[in-house]
Amino acid sequence: MAATSGVGRAWHDHKGHIIYDVEGAKLQLSDLLEAAGAACLFDTLVTGAIVEGDCLRGVFIDSKSGHEAVLAKATVDASGDADVAHLAGAPLHEMGSRGRHSYCFRMGNVDVDRFVQYFVEHPGQYPDYMDVDWTFAEALEQYRATGTLLFPHGGGYQMEIFKAAVASGELPERIGLYDALPACQMHAIRSLGVVHVITGFVTLEGLDVAAISRAMADGKRMAFRMADFFRRHVPGFERACVIGLADDLGIRVSRWIDGELQFTRAMKESPTRFEDAIGRGVVEVDYKKNPSKGAWSCQTFRDETFDIPFRCLVPRRVEGLLMGAGRSVSADQPWLLRVMALTMVIGQGAGVAAAVAARAGVPPHRVDLAAVQAELRRQGVEFGPQIA
Repeated sequence: MAATSGVGRAWHDHKGHIIYDVEGAKLQLSDLLEAAGAACLFDTLVTGAIVEGDCLRGVFIDSKSGHEAVLAKATVDASGDADVAHLAGAPLHEMGSRGRHSYCFRMGNVDVDRFVQYFVEHPGQYPDYMDVDWTFAEALEQYRATGTLLFPHGGGYQMEIFKAAVASGELPERIGLYDALPACQMHAIRSLGVVHVITGFVTLEGLDVAAISRAMADGKRMAFRMADFFRRHVPGFERACVIGLADDLGIRVSRWIDGELQFTRAMKESPTRFEDAIGRGVVEVDYKKNPSKGAWSCQTFRDETFDIPFRCLVPRRVEGLLMGAGRSVSADQPWLLRVMALTMVIGQGAGVAAAVAARAGVPPHRVDLAAVQAELRRQGVEFGPQIA
């Protein structure tokens, strides 16, 4: 992105996460919508579905402008919680109270060079082979090339700074609903002096707004308590402050559709091919490689890829609707496709399929998949052989 002076452009040369300026991304996305001619309504909620027989004809929305109906030839549900599918009466699965969710916040005025130098001067304090299959030397190489650093999820448990604070009681076991406070995955951007922090977990039912509201309030308290701890103990954070609190709780899984095809773990862990592919992901294997006590697993990727089939985006018994978020598509384990990179593939595939279907005047589940794949290829998407 131009707004980040190259941050994020060289991510594909490294194993680490895609780290970018969150605020700059908001502007870029708004500009992309405007350039595409899309009418975007902010501060607007979908509150109902317009259904005729088995066909979704549009949605009801509520905003400061009042209660309105929006008719559509095709609708993409990108809510993440299958909200539109739920309102339309599609068959769904729900996670219930087992969900583990997290809260994010950002700290500014961080001396990121000093933070990184701490690990250079204290070998072993940056945990190797956690989150990503790499060593600190590789993380440092990425930092020098891009100005971004990933500190792995669960890494705080391996650092002496956090161990001593937990042992003395300075860092409590819980803050409100949150446990696992030293998890501390961090995305650092040198040019901005900003660190994005993901830490603490809360277990609750991801569709219970009262529980979510309490978790949001506790998350804000946790962010400021953790920021105070960082200022006192973590090099580079001496003058840091909280500059951003998440607008939403990080719900990992809540509800997902029963679709025309159920995506399975076996499909993700092998180079599976589908004629109705709308994109692909990289075959991934999670395993524990760091031998330290309590160390978290790392993600490894093979050279092989798997296809994401169009049918897992299509709910049963409701025409006119496609799912546009990874965690709400049809799968035997809903978290299989929930990560950002795969959700981007699914969102692009759903959007293209909806547009092709609308232009052809057919419901999305009957769209010409050869035409969808041709348009995706034109946009640069790569996957297996095209449907004849």
